[in-house]
Amino acid sequence: MKKIFPVFLILFGVISCDYLSVVPPEQPDLDDMITDNATALNHLYGCYGYLQEEIRIFPDFTSIDGGGTDESVAPQEWGHLGSLVKYNMLTPEYITATGLATNRYPWTNCYNAIGYCNLFLKNMAETKAELDPELRQQYIAEAQFLKAYYHYKVLAMFGPCPISDKLLSTSIAKEDIPGRSHFDYCVDYIVNLLDEAAAALPSVDPGPDYCGRATSVACKALKARVLLLAASPMWNGSFPDKSWQNTRFETPGYGKELVSPTYKPEKWTRARTAAQEALQAAQDAGFTLFGTEESEILRVNQNIPLPSVPGKGEDDADVAFRTRVMMLRYMMTTNPNEGNKETIWGIPRMEGQYRMASMPHYILKTDVQPNGYGAWGGLSPTLYTVQHFFTEKGVIPAEDADFTPESEWYTSAGMAEPDIICLNVGREPRFYAWVAFDGCQYSPVIANRQELICHMRDPQEGGYNSAKWGTRNYCVTGFLNIKWVHPNLYYTGVSNKNNAGDLYYPCALVRLAELYLILAECDAWTGDTEEGLNALNAIRTRAGVPEWTAGSLADANKSLLDAVLDERFVELYMEGHRYYDIRRYLHGKEQMGRQNFLGLDAVRTGPTFEEFNTPTLIPQPIQWHDRQYLMPVPNDEVYSNPQMVQAPLY
Repeated sequence: MKKIFPVFLILFGVISCDYLSVVPPEQPDLDDMITDNATALNHLYGCYGYLQEEIRIFPDFTSIDGGGTDESVAPQEWGHLGSLVKYNMLTPEYITATGLATNRYPWTNCYNAIGYCNLFLKNMAETKAELDPELRQQYIAEAQFLKAYYHYKVLAMFGPCPISDKLLSTSIAKEDIPGRSHFDYCVDYIVNLLDEAAAALPSVDPGPDYCGRATSVACKALKARVLLLAASPMWNGSFPDKSWQNTRFETPGYGKELVSPTYKPEKWTRARTAAQEALQAAQDAGFTLFGTEESEILRVNQNIPLPSVPGKGEDDADVAFRTRVMMLRYMMTTNPNEGNKETIWGIPRMEGQYRMASMPHYILKTDVQPNGYGAWGGLSPTLYTVQHFFTEKGVIPAEDADFTPESEWYTSAGMAEPDIICLNVGREPRFYAWVAFDGCQYSPVIANRQELICHMRDPQEGGYNSAKWGTRNYCVTGFLNIKWVHPNLYYTGVSNKNNAGDLYYPCALVRLAELYLILAECDAWTGDTEEGLNALNAIRTRAGVPEWTAGSLADANKSLLDAVLDERFVELYMEGHRYYDIRRYLHGKEQMGRQNFLGLDAVRTGPTFEEFNTPTLIPQPIQWHDRQYLMPVPNDEVYSNPQMVQAPLY
């Protein structure tokens, strides 16, 4: 994991292009890049390097797909791509005028990455170096996998996309530059790349020093995700703009059509088969859902107390509940060599964006720093998120007849910490693992091995106070994220230092839980209720909530598909899936409109309990437009390529 990126930083100097040139400019020394097995591996690492955090190809809260959802908001002053999506500001004109297309926009970065993969594959085909035959085959397969992944990212975010299958000359004539291919053609191209790569790759990566390398299981898992996207309503007969098509470029077998207008149930069957194969391959390779047995070894060795949870004490059931909460925190922050066999494909977290943006801006104070040390406590779950994690019964609060009536959600729950409201009591383990709220224990050890209680109203601690913390460091909704924050992270009390530099763990791009949920969703569409419930309940059992049965679903007037989508929201919270789930089901107006973005009234100094605990529209210019189902291609790319058509409504 640590070996990939330093090499890439050396190679990065040769990467500078836009979509028009398709590939990095040819350099006089590229022919010498592969002279033996070691230099071939270094060259391959350049293909992986585009996954690094600064380039925004993988989702985090600053990216389009990581932050452009209804899960959370950040301070408007941060100006990240995720926020700009919610504000409907990412127009072709804005992208060009602000220079986003040169270094931060996924369209540019993905095609740069694809171009580099093509360069690597060309050099591997032409090199006269004597390479180990097995390694040669594996390196080629890894580049194919990455090329498939980068194409998938463009397809999912921008829709039907140009396929860049080979290295093209930088002097290519404009009329020869490819335009968008039909969506289904792109899907087949990506799937074929993944099938070819899977046949030549090992089922697991070579070891802890090489965590993040492509594997056959990762290929199969990504294939299932691609086919799930293709089967979903947006791309399976329900695309909003039936008139959208190419004007000049034609796809073999499809002509100028870009999206099929006809629903095809066989797409769900194909996705289901891929999910079954991926899940079986993962299980055969030793991947398992992370559990309390593994997390307890880590917790005890790191001398971390069990977390405090409102209403949970020391009896056996309560201790088991609190143990599960801690396990769910470790699940996202643990390496394979620490017992985590759930991450199928993950990459290093270069800067710890989630961690540094999720922690309170007041953690502890010392004689040297009486104002307190802390981080940037701005990654704020929305009230929608808080309301859609489950209760202990495994349903959302509004659907739980035994939960506190909605009229009392924002009143004090009468806990030892009086600021805890009723909405935050009686919830499932994942809620307490990943969401922080006023009066809760954020961590048992973060304050120099002592606990930190969130005081979200106090302007001297976690509350809004622009005079003390500045105008960019505040919690927007009254809630903070905890997911991705390591349980053993703590501030030392020596200046503003913490032990974050010692906590290396991968960002999970694909984990086993997703495969269970993909299979369950496909089963919901194809009618295999028994298999779908089994897959869904594997996740619910691990989460510590009751299983669904056909009878309990009927009693709740809920379909299997409803239950799966509810589960995806909770289990995959803040992992980059929600952005696509909203779009592939065409729920943009329903989920992303201004009226849906509520928080507590937290952006005020020193509010009373009643003032703070009042649902309030988030004070940001959030809006939805149907053009946001797809992201736009930068203007200069459209103008430079006569085959390119812009996404609808831009």
